[in-house]
Amino acid sequence: MRHLLPWVVVMGWLVSPVVLGAEPEARTIRFTQKAPGVGAREEHQTRMEMAFDFKATVPNKEPIPIVANTVVLESKVYTVLAVKGRAVTRAQVAYGEMDEVKMVEGKEQRTPSPVSKKTYVAEFKKGLVVVTTPQGKPVSDEEQAKVRAGHTSLGRADPLVAAFPTRPVQVGDSMEALAEAFEKELQRTAAKGMRYTDTRIQLTEIREDARGLMGVFGVSTRLVATDGAEAPVSMEIRPEGFIHVLAEGTVVTEMSLGGPVQLIPRAALLERGMEVQGTGDMRVLVTSKPLPRAPKK
Repeated sequence: MRHLLPWVVVMGWLVSPVVLGAEPEARTIRFTQKAPGVGAREEHQTRMEMAFDFKATVPNKEPIPIVANTVVLESKVYTVLAVKGRAVTRAQVAYGEMDEVKMVEGKEQRTPSPVSKKTYVAEFKKGLVVVTTPQGKPVSDEEQAKVRAGHTSLGRADPLVAAFPTRPVQVGDSMEALAEAFEKELQRTAAKGMRYTDTRIQLTEIREDARGLMGVFGVSTRLVATDGAEAPVSMEIRPEGFIHVLAEGTVVTEMSLGGPVQLIPRAALLERGMEVQGTGDMRVLVTSKPLPRAPKK
């Protein structure tokens, strides 16, 4: 969780040796927590897609097209360099391809991020996250902002991990505390004008994985985004999806969310007869996997 659904509830049962008349025992899973270790490495991959094709119409005026087709690709290797208790206080972040790809008039336009293919050290100092090169040299304000935005949890225990119940849970259980913590983290890292509400998380499946017992959680939330009170339209998305979490250590291995995009005219424009018609969709996939520790020099 450190690094940032139509509902189908799948019931899993662990049946004891067959005894005539015996009731099946509900299968449970317990999530454990452990402090991060210096030298631990993880690879994170993110793919976000946003596409919509709308037309805004107002009486006696030509329709206004509102079109977008964007893919954001991000990858990085995260290495823990220092810890305090359950909090990572210093980490190395090696970025791979970090591109934003847009389709403009049928042509692909690829814009690299300022941190693409670069390596940084992020450290929590006196209440702030300070970003430098691996040699300790300063970096640009743009690079500082980008690295900080992706590592707001430095210097504190992971609030999402802390929100997992210590008791065993079973399929169908709602995770109110986890949903609240997840929504707060989404809001903490959200851009200006974005608001998350109505977040819900429920354990939908318990499965065996090569890495250990895995909990699958159904997730839904509501996102409203606007450029300000005078913006002609606001955007509303109700993403749904799943989060896969290894029970041992409470490690998120995958998050998949998506949903339709709606554009809603401002109230004053609705009164003047403005309508927005069209379709849109948003999808995001985040995966994480452990890597072998780097050899000691």
